[in-house]
Amino acid sequence: MSATAPWKVLVVDDDEGIHSITRMVFRGYQFESRPIELINALSGAQARAVLAEQTDIAVAILDVVMETDSEGLDLVNFIRQQLNNQDLRIILRTGHPGFAPEAEVIIQYDINDYLGKAELSASRLITSVVVALRSYRDIQSVKAKSQQPQIKSIDTADQCPTDAIPCRAILTQVSAYFEQKIQPMVADSQRLLQFQHKPMLADLVATLNNRTEQLQQLNLLLQAETIATVYEPQQTLLAEILDNLLRQYTAQARQENWIIDYQIDPQLTETINLSASWLSSVLLTLLELAICRAPLTDLSINLGLSDQRLCIEIVGESRECQTNLSWNQCLDSKLEQLSQLYQGRLENSINSLVSYSCQLP
Repeated sequence: MSATAPWKVLVVDDDEGIHSITRMVFRGYQFESRPIELINALSGAQARAVLAEQTDIAVAILDVVMETDSEGLDLVNFIRQQLNNQDLRIILRTGHPGFAPEAEVIIQYDINDYLGKAELSASRLITSVVVALRSYRDIQSVKAKSQQPQIKSIDTADQCPTDAIPCRAILTQVSAYFEQKIQPMVADSQRLLQFQHKPMLADLVATLNNRTEQLQQLNLLLQAETIATVYEPQQTLLAEILDNLLRQYTAQARQENWIIDYQIDPQLTETINLSASWLSSVLLTLLELAICRAPLTDLSINLGLSDQRLCIEIVGESRECQTNLSWNQCLDSKLEQLSQLYQGRLENSINSLVSYSCQLP
């Protein structure tokens, strides 16, 4: 799409008055120096024809009740399932909230916003559309980058034996592909947190946000590390790193009914001179290894100090379980790469699920 081409916004409503008001609201309006082109459809049938023909529509504003009481919801399924269009941002706009309660619709349908006509102002409509356009723009940007040809050189460290799983080069490419899928989910879930919801829906939105952020962090474990990766030492707050880590597992632990906590030995100062991003990656990898070895078990992350080395132990009740061998190998490979810095190494311990240490600068 050209940098000056208009943003296409499809308005689907059987009330001509709604189209007139929408045209008036967006007359002369631009987003990122590009005008907004409104495409009008007075029925679900017209909308289907337009959507099938024009694949570069950025946002669709759909009325719910038209030919049928659920025509707008049927259009959502048509877009997502039949056209397989996951990029287009969908805003539901209804004057009959009883036919499509907000809480049920947001959970059951892949939409990006829900507006009631009775309380809809011009500023609220513009805000909703701009947020949707920004999300669409980000999706298109990620897709464009992924389609650019890349010159790739693989040295001996990246090459894998024919029977080695996983292969670092392949996993890095897979991770980049997953990131394209995850990023819009994270953006949408964070946007939902900005709105006020009823208690049950607010809890579901918070859980969704927590799960997507956790998935995004776990996906990073698939990416290859090299000794050239920049991990500058800095004054790092241990409690802050651990709090952020545990926060990522809030939804999973609650659903699976287990607890995760941490303890920091008093010998350790509040801050240590290590890269925060490096330590976060190590702790995340170790925690995933512990969960693989003892799923659905209460865990404690214990940090201590011995001979100027930071010692990390994750304690829990070991149990026999069916492990995901490929994921274990991914984690082992990630930890091996991270251990190129700070003289990191796994330690032998009969009292913990995972034991690891690294040299403090």
